[in-house]
Amino acid sequence: MNDTALLEDALRAYINRRCRRAYAHDLRNGLQGIFGGVDALTRAARATKPLAVPLDQLTTFVQQAITNHERGLERVMDSIAPEPQPPTAVNLRELLMELAKFLTNDAARNNVRVRQDFNEDLKVTAPIERLRLIGLALLTESIDAQPNGGEIRISGRTGDGRAHFEIIDTRTQPRPPSFVNEAVQRIVTDLSGRIESKTGASGGHEVRVELAGSRSP
Repeated sequence: MNDTALLEDALRAYINRRCRRAYAHDLRNGLQGIFGGVDALTRAARATKPLAVPLDQLTTFVQQAITNHERGLERVMDSIAPEPQPPTAVNLRELLMELAKFLTNDAARNNVRVRQDFNEDLKVTAPIERLRLIGLALLTESIDAQPNGGEIRISGRTGDGRAHFEIIDTRTQPRPPSFVNEAVQRIVTDLSGRIESKTGASGGHEVRVELAGSRSP
């Protein structure tokens, strides 16, 4: 196993611990739908009057809630213990928006507001689990760098056959370098991409990532 693979495994283990609260929230959301449906079925079974909602509709609701929970479990497992996947076409805009939603509660705990500024899709060809890891690492680092509140802006564009996205935050103090920075750098480089981190002209922190665009069919 090469150094990049070791760093990637270490980064995934760190992110899994860091995002434990977010994973638990995702799982609880799925269970709430099931609990609500089962409770409605229980009340329907005890009812002595005609139901306001037909029994078959309640049953369908519970079945859909179970399906949604199973999908949620799959998403969590794909993040915690992903299977190696070949490069595939990925919409980075959708992925980054999904990750921002996943981390909504984490951001709220730090009173951090996340803004998204995309005018177009960002299509790249890469293993999606590696792109997800890059996004989670950069977003959690940005959230944790603003314990007293702030803002994160995620934006992106395409140009010259490349997809570019940036994460800009309003942190007031630089965080010390960590293996997270090196691991993300290695993964991006391994994907034939480039990453740049710097202090913004008016303060804060800026991270810009450039990756090869999706190949035409």
